[in-house]
Amino acid sequence: MSESKKLIPRRRFKEFEGAQMWEKLRLGDHAIIKGRLGWKSLKQEEYVDHGPSMIAGKHITEGIINWNKVDHIPQWRYDESPEIMLKNGDIIFSKDGSLGNPALITNLNSLATINSTMMLVRLKKNISSIFFYQVMLSSQFENLVRLKVSGSSIPHLFQADMTEFKFNTPEVDEQTQIGEFFKKLDNLISTQQKKLEKTKTLKSAYLREMFPNEGELKPRLRFTGFNISWKEKKLEEITKTTIGEFVIKTKQNPNSPYPVYNGGISYTGFYDEFNNEANKIVISARGANAGFINIVRNRYWAGNSCYSINIINNTLLSIDYLFYSLKRNQHFFTQNQQAANIPSVSKKEVETFTVLLTNITEQTKIGNFFKLLDDKIALEQKKLDKLKNIKQAYLNEMFV
Repeated sequence: MSESKKLIPRRRFKEFEGAQMWEKLRLGDHAIIKGRLGWKSLKQEEYVDHGPSMIAGKHITEGIINWNKVDHIPQWRYDESPEIMLKNGDIIFSKDGSLGNPALITNLNSLATINSTMMLVRLKKNISSIFFYQVMLSSQFENLVRLKVSGSSIPHLFQADMTEFKFNTPEVDEQTQIGEFFKKLDNLISTQQKKLEKTKTLKSAYLREMFPNEGELKPRLRFTGFNISWKEKKLEEITKTTIGEFVIKTKQNPNSPYPVYNGGISYTGFYDEFNNEANKIVISARGANAGFINIVRNRYWAGNSCYSINIINNTLLSIDYLFYSLKRNQHFFTQNQQAANIPSVSKKEVETFTVLLTNITEQTKIGNFFKLLDDKIALEQKKLDKLKNIKQAYLNEMFV
């Protein structure tokens, strides 16, 4: 296949079908590329509460700058680096550590700059900024990042790397239409992301309000008709905690029906056999995720780095209630790990953990309420993943 044939995307807007082929351009010929050269002796104590904004990669999520979290510097510090004073249409991204993570500057109405971990690309008029922002999210730029990450223990993009960066582009009218199309997709993704975060935030708020605080025996928020005080119980009084069995890797089969839980935050494989029934709480016993709490709705195999919590009397204790009660106290298990080379949580720590209990009717209502919230979160996440997959498919088809 000739190079010319390669420079025609698989999918094109109707008015550009049959238009001329895309060109391969060198970024340095069509943009100003700048980065802050060091800190110029900038010290932490020089940061101010109000003043020009200074953006770092940690302030950017999915292309959105969190202006409430950015740092601020004195005016004279901003003035000393005019080459990186931000303008609308600029694209900024991380050049150190976690490479990429770009943001397109729009609706800028205050002074802003970048810190020493960032780089700025200011495009000439023949390249649309909303188009090139999508180039920064496409496989063309990902290939450059992958090369730099695999070739260095401390990944870094130099100005020369970006100057020599080659990308494929059509004429500016087609660029603009492509950019606007993906801008609409990004807005849909951003809106869906906010819905997801709002539901997660709502769940966190209810977890705080619908369980008693430390030293209290009644929650601040509860369903109508319930006013009794809750009782303290240790887990060993109401449940039985067991440790799983050794996982034989050669027995794992992706086509087997039963998931294997063994020290991670989710299943690590599948077995033909199970050693636990459905609807049990699991806690990672050791490893990087020691103390992580999960609930397993189906039969499963528990490995030897996995505790399983079995309810002794289902008429007195709801599994869903217990799960959310423990998740509310996730920090206890993850922050109180035994000092060792491998983080771990002991069986005794699990068994002696104190849980506050109300009657089974209120437990059931609370458990069902939070399960509905989790179902809502899963649905919003599914919608978000679908939009991201749609965008990725279009990126693959509409870029060369």
